[in-house]
Amino acid sequence: MRPLKLKLSAFGPYAGEVVLDLEKLGESGLYLVTGDTGAGKTTIFDAICYALYGEASGNNREPAMLRSKYAQPGTPTFVELCFRYAGQDYTVRRNPEYERPKDRGEGMTLQRAEALLTLPDGRQITKQKDVNSALRDIIGLDREQFGQIAMIAQGDFLKLLLAGTRERQEIFRSIFNTGLYVALQKRMSEASAEVKKQWDECGRGIRQYVDGIVCPEDSAHAEAISRAKQGELPVNETLSLLEILIAEDGEHAEDMSAAIAALGKELESLVALITRAEEAEKKRAELATAQQRALAKKNELDKLEADMMAERSRIAEQDSLREKISAIELSLPDYDRLEAQKRTLSEAEKAHSKVQSDYKSAEKSCLELAGELDRLKTERESLRDLGAEKTMLQNRLDELEKRITRLADISRRLSELEKDRTKLEKLQQEYMDNERSYASLSEAFEKKNRAFLSAQAGIIARTLTAGEPCPVCGSTEHPKPAQLSDEVPGEAELEQAKAAADTAREKMERSSRRAGEEKALLMQKEESLRQDILDSLGQLEPGTEHSAIRLHREKLEGDRSAVLAEKRQAESLETRRMTLDTLIPEKEAALAAAQNRRSDTASKTAALASAIEVQKQNLSELASALPFESRTEARNMRQNLAAKLSELKNALDRAEKSFQSAQREYSLLSGSIEQLKKQLETAPESDLSAHREQRAALTERRNSLDLAQRRVSLRLSANRAALEGIQGRAKTMEQLETKLRWLHALSQTANGTLSGKEKIALETYIQTTYFDRILTRANIRLMKMSGGQYELRRRETAATLSGQSGLELDVVDHYNGSMRSVKTLSGGESFKASLALALGLSDEVQMSTGIRLDTMFVDEGFGSLDPDSLDQAYRALADLTEGNRLVGIISHVGELKEKIDRQILVTKSR
Repeated sequence: MRPLKLKLSAFGPYAGEVVLDLEKLGESGLYLVTGDTGAGKTTIFDAICYALYGEASGNNREPAMLRSKYAQPGTPTFVELCFRYAGQDYTVRRNPEYERPKDRGEGMTLQRAEALLTLPDGRQITKQKDVNSALRDIIGLDREQFGQIAMIAQGDFLKLLLAGTRERQEIFRSIFNTGLYVALQKRMSEASAEVKKQWDECGRGIRQYVDGIVCPEDSAHAEAISRAKQGELPVNETLSLLEILIAEDGEHAEDMSAAIAALGKELESLVALITRAEEAEKKRAELATAQQRALAKKNELDKLEADMMAERSRIAEQDSLREKISAIELSLPDYDRLEAQKRTLSEAEKAHSKVQSDYKSAEKSCLELAGELDRLKTERESLRDLGAEKTMLQNRLDELEKRITRLADISRRLSELEKDRTKLEKLQQEYMDNERSYASLSEAFEKKNRAFLSAQAGIIARTLTAGEPCPVCGSTEHPKPAQLSDEVPGEAELEQAKAAADTAREKMERSSRRAGEEKALLMQKEESLRQDILDSLGQLEPGTEHSAIRLHREKLEGDRSAVLAEKRQAESLETRRMTLDTLIPEKEAALAAAQNRRSDTASKTAALASAIEVQKQNLSELASALPFESRTEARNMRQNLAAKLSELKNALDRAEKSFQSAQREYSLLSGSIEQLKKQLETAPESDLSAHREQRAALTERRNSLDLAQRRVSLRLSANRAALEGIQGRAKTMEQLETKLRWLHALSQTANGTLSGKEKIALETYIQTTYFDRILTRANIRLMKMSGGQYELRRRETAATLSGQSGLELDVVDHYNGSMRSVKTLSGGESFKASLALALGLSDEVQMSTGIRLDTMFVDEGFGSLDPDSLDQAYRALADLTEGNRLVGIISHVGELKEKIDRQILVTKSR
């Protein structure tokens, strides 16, 4: 993977948008990221890692922290990376979750995290989960693997060097896909645990069957059974004991069965005698009871016969009731006709009442609509010619708006003019100050210049020599040469005074020009404003302009409010007139409809009144011919007569049935009495009480034998079930124990948990092969960087037998021949060892997995190296770039700035 172009916006310390054309760094070699502390060097690596994985390069920076604190609210936060892998170009763009201004309205809204991956063929992947998956498939590394192999960030550099066996197991598992061996270890452990569980369950089953063994308390085997239940007897001895108990209880059960059978036969004979005696006793009691019931039933029969004859005497009354009921039933149709005519009359009267109500409603509507129509027409007539009035009011309103706007402009220009006057006064004061400064400096220069010129003679006099001619007068004698004053300025001082005077003069001239220009502009503004005030307000006293403008503007605004109110009133009236133009035709149509309805209802009222009179006459004639007022009254009478007839019939039926039933019962009782007498003639005499006492004694003896037999039977069932269960589980347990011994040993070996042995799991054993190859590649560079002093070596023997081992790391010091832990290395030595190990891991990953790492990034550690170590590390990294590999380094070290000419220079501003 090689980055081609990186674009940052509002990301980390970068407030705006920054574009890095990384193709300019070339395809191989070293380049340096350097610059101010805190300027954003590491942020470049963060941005690359964030674009690829949605996370920063270091573990101490969360995506939510990546929004720039210096960016404007509207500046979007995103990272866009274009990179090349296997000759194909990809572009990924991401933004973290952050607050941004709403697109509409005020306030802030939450911008969700998004991702977009553009593939070489132009297809795009949008969902974050899908983008992450696609990039892992393209590059072949996840975020953790990328941080171990391609981008080594601050704070993460020493992790691989100082990691223990467990930490390296996690690192190598994700890189070299050794997780399948962990799955195998887990399956072995689970299989061993499952067999152990089955073995334990089988043992618990045998113990449950042993606990179920039963024997009598007085048995000679009770003590041995107790020992078996406490687990003190072997399984084979327990089985032998069970077989003895079962044989003994079997013999007891046979003896008791024979005794019980003999008692049963004796009881059968005795029960037969008792049964016959009890039946004779029962029949004598039944005979006495039947004789008493027959006497009572004969008395009842005589009374029921008298009641039946009384009811038969009322048959003539039933016939009379039938005739009356028949006459009422024949008249019922006439009552139906009477009810129908009543309903017809009622409906006609309701219709007549409704039509009368409709007529009154129509009459009322006609009067109301006529009055309302007259009122609306009068109102519409009063609202004519509103258009001209509305136009006139709008013209007045426009004129007032113009005058108010003109006054506001004059007021604004007055305020600006006052500011311009103040500005002119400042410029004039500045000119006067500059003029005084120039006069002072010019006078000082003139004074020094005169002193300098006056002193020239003294300077020449110092060079005169007796006998040589004077350069001024030519005399060879010099009786009184001029003396040089101690306060004469030099040429440099004179030039400085002249420069100061010239500068002051230029400053004075500039301020003079500015003041003149400002005054001319002010006079032009004053003349223009004076004419506008004269046109709008007339002649005013100086200083009263603001108050006059305010008073006049208040008056204009009052006039505008009044005109605006009049205009709104006119618009409201015009709207009302348009409403009336629509409403009046509607009301006229409604009035015509109401008048038609009134005429129709008047005709219907007269017709219905005539029909009602005819129906009343017919109803009166039909009612006078019927004996009852209504059909209901006639039906009620018929029902009463029918109920009375039914009561008479039912009373006769009940009397006849009661007599017949009593007669049958009496006959049956008489027959039973005769039969019982015949049966008692042949019944034998016996001692029932003695027979019962003998049966009770025999029953008690048999029950005792039954109870004993059930106890023996229960013991036999329980012991036979225990024997069968123990025999079956004992064989299974023996098979499971054999399997468990070899499976448990295999699981402990694979998981590295054998007691007294080094704790090296199967996965760790496989990983040691990769680790040894990594160390071979790392030591090539470490030997070079340490001048042949240090070599990394995997620890062959664990320090203790308690924890997992196999991937611990030591360092060999070839200067003194010692081997010690890598944790004893100094800061610079640790950096070199960490760098060599990371580069060895990178080489091994590419060789073992086929992943192409065209670019590496290093962000740490060079400041801890001495000059020689730094040079060795530089050469090792330079060797790493062979074969089209580009290595980026973040560092402040000056020597690297001199050695590496390709640089990304990051500077910081406020």
